[in-house]
Amino acid sequence: MASPHACAALVDQFPHLARSKRALVGSHPGAATATLAAVVAVGPARVSEVAEQMGLDLSTVSRQVAHLRRDGLVQASPDASDGRSQRISATPAGVALLRGERRRLVDAVATRLTTWDDDDLGSLTRLLDRLADDLARTPPQPVAPHPVPAQTVSAQPAPATQTSRYA
Repeated sequence: MASPHACAALVDQFPHLARSKRALVGSHPGAATATLAAVVAVGPARVSEVAEQMGLDLSTVSRQVAHLRRDGLVQASPDASDGRSQRISATPAGVALLRGERRRLVDAVATRLTTWDDDDLGSLTRLLDRLADDLARTPPQPVAPHPVPAQTVSAQPAPATQTSRYA
């Protein structure tokens, strides 16, 4: 079983990994790319299914999909099972953009990991996959609230220039 100390060391790496990811991705619009990748991953899907895949609010994903549609990266088609709904899928331009972005990221990682061998990368990949699966699978446990220090109440009356909203 993992010790709290070892888990704390892992948690301490999360912000470092997030910074590393930002350094690789740069100024590319990450939300749009992530939404487009989710559309491709789930195939022709309702926006609600894309939102579920991403773990985001429907309204957030709806806005992102609207931008992708405007840019010609996704298209909507009627849902055969429910004529009131639409299914979103990537256009050829959207798929090409994702492929190009993936190629750019792979090249950026490869130039930074020249001292790593394939066995080390394979081990890390397997461990990260296992970590992601375990973190996603395990239901969140209720966290006991941290005690809040009692606030001191002043025994002095409020200044005469202040009036109470409740008077």
